[in-house]
This record gives sequence, C-alpha cells and structure tokens, in this order.
Amino acid sequence: MPVLYVFLVKLFLTVMACIAEYVLWKRYDIWQKVFETHKPLIISTIVFITRIIPFIVVFVLVKELPRGDIPFFYYKASHALQLDMVYKDFWSFHAPLFSYFLALPLLIVHHPSSIVALMLVGEVFCAIYTYQYYQKIDPSAFRKLVHYLIMPAPMIICLFGGQEDIWLWGFALWGLNVLIKTQNEWKFGLVIALALLSLKVTFAFFLFPLFFLLKNKTKFIGALCAVGIPSLMILYNLVGWDFLMLIKHTEDPYSPNLFSVLRPLFGHSVDITKMNWIGLALFLSLATWIGYQARNKDLQQAFPLLFVITFGLMQLFLPSAMAYYMFIYFIVLVFDQWQTQDIRYLVLLLGFNLLLVVQPFVYVYLKNPVFASFTALSSPMLLLEYLLELAFVVLLTYTIWKTYHKLQKI
Repeated sequence: MPVLYVFLVKLFLTVMACIAEYVLWKRYDIWQKVFETHKPLIISTIVFITRIIPFIVVFVLVKELPRGDIPFFYYKASHALQLDMVYKDFWSFHAPLFSYFLALPLLIVHHPSSIVALMLVGEVFCAIYTYQYYQKIDPSAFRKLVHYLIMPAPMIICLFGGQEDIWLWGFALWGLNVLIKTQNEWKFGLVIALALLSLKVTFAFFLFPLFFLLKNKTKFIGALCAVGIPSLMILYNLVGWDFLMLIKHTEDPYSPNLFSVLRPLFGHSVDITKMNWIGLALFLSLATWIGYQARNKDLQQAFPLLFVITFGLMQLFLPSAMAYYMFIYFIVLVFDQWQTQDIRYLVLLLGFNLLLVVQPFVYVYLKNPVFASFTALSSPMLLLEYLLELAFVVLLTYTIWKTYHKLQKI
C-alpha cells in the first residue's frame, strides 16, 4: 500500500479515536458502574478492537510489510536466532540482550510481523502493569487505563513504528515496585542493571536524577557494578570495543527538538555529533540538578515525575531526538499527570497524539528536511513541517514545566 494511503488511514483512525476519547470523557460517569463491574471484559474488548483487529487487518489480510524500526529489528533478530554475536556479527544500537529477546517470536513465526506482535504485547503488558500500580493510590486509575488504550498514538507507534520505548518505563516501574516492597536498594539496582543489559543505554540517563532519591546509594551502586563490570568484561572479551556501537547513533539530525526548530539560526556549518554531546551535557546537568532538588521528596511521588522530566529534557535537548521518543513516558503523563476532570490536559494529550501521528509522516515524506535558514520555509509543505515541529516543542516544554511544578509541590 502506498505510504500516503497508510498515513490517511492513520489520520482517520486518529480523528475517530480522539472523538471517542471526548465521548468517553464526557459520559464516563454514566458508564462507570458497568465499566468497573466488568473490568477484564472491558479491557479485553478494547485491546481486541484497538490492537488485535488492526494487527490482523494490516499484516494478515492486507499483508503489509512492517515499517518503522521493524525491518532493522528483524535483521537483528534473524542474526540473533542463529546465535550470531551482537555488535561483532551484526549491527545493533540497543543493549546486548535486546536482539535475542526480539528473536523469541521468530521461533513461532519467522516473519517481521511477529516482532510487531511482541511490541504490542509488551505495550499492553506495560499499560496493565501501570494500572495495577496506580490503582492502589488513584481511584481513577481504571478510567485512565481505558483512556490510554483508546488513544491512537500508542497503537500506531507500536503497529506501524515497532517502537519498544515504553519498555523503559516498564522496567523502571518494576524497579520501583521492588524498592517499595523490599526497601532494598541492592535488589533495585539489580533490576536497573538488567534493564541496562536488555534495552538501551538511554535508560542510564534516568540514573543521574534518580540517584538522589535513594537512601542507600552504596548498595545501589554496588549492584550496578556487580552486574555491569563483569558484563563489560565479557563483552570486551567477545567483541572488543565494538560494543561502543550502541552509543554511536548520533550522527544524523532528527526532529522535533530544540535544535531542529532553532537550526535556521545556526546555518549549515554545524557538527551534529558535537551538538548531541552538548545537548547531552545540558539536559543531564539540568535533570541531575532537578534530582538533587528532589532529594528529600517522597520516593513514590517523585519517581515518575523525574522519569518524565529526564526523558522529556532528553527529547527536547538532543538533536538526534525524534517525536516517537515520547513513547518512553507518554503513559506516565496519562496515569500520573492527568486529573481526569481536567479537559484541558486531555486536550493536551490528544494534541500530542495528533502530532505524534502527523509530524513523523510529514518529516519522512519530505525526506527529513533540515532547516538551515528561514528561506527554506518558503515552501508551504516545509513551513507546515516546521510549524508541526514548533508546536511539538512548545507543548513538550509546557509539559516539562508542569511536571517540574508538580514535583516542587510534593
């Protein structure tokens, strides 16, 4: 199917889902008793309609080939299935175990769509796991779960983009649950170490502000070292310095981020790798400072807020950041930030949904434009892309500020 037709389908689904979101918000009080009396049935039905049926239609009936990151994931998983060595025998920008996890669904059906199915299962699992955590502290948690599952962007990001970024939140929440139940930073550190081996180096960014929330920092660092040092030694012994491949994905500019909207001020002569390092230093410094400010805050309340702030700042400051990175923490915005009676925040969430569907398509359709000067905006389509990037950056900045303000009030 031509890419334009795929986008039009996405756009139609997005508009319909946004309408459904408003109707659900408006009438939830009327349906609440039925919804909360039959929770498993309601969630199963929504998942079937919003995840399983689209998967069957797209990959079984229409026989579309997966897009987004899935072709690269399939390449890695196929090599991993043959027990080839990551970094040495095949490329990967993820943690060492990730490719081997991707290979598991290929044992059932050796097709790229199997990896899409894995991403959908992982996303639904993270959503339900998040609900199980928040239902203990938030009486509106089930309502938020229903709203989240109906929102179009998460489904489209998984189905058409093959994104696993929500898994970072799943691992983070697992670690938080372990820490709350055991009050043991060593066990918490082991979960975080497993996340670093299983997902991608991006997860390490969260450790900088998180460090200040922990009471026994020595145990936490000890657990990371106990797992990390032997792992690095094994990796070096197997692949040499090739494992540094996972931190080299910084050579191409993406959007939307502060750099992409300010690029017309910089012009052509910009070293994107150098700008990424500058952006990394800026956002990590800011996130760490905010973590230090929160050192005496309640762990359970501050943890998700710092998670949003960290990865929101990452998305804002890194020139290599793209819209889909919001999938890392979008679910936290729904469950932790949104007060369900607040229609304005729902509009903000739906605005992000619309931008997450439209901006990446326009950006790729225009062949990844770089605005080295304002004269490039003379074209209507390029101007549209720039305005979409600008809108995303403005909303993201506002969201980070609101999150920071909430953290301050704890």
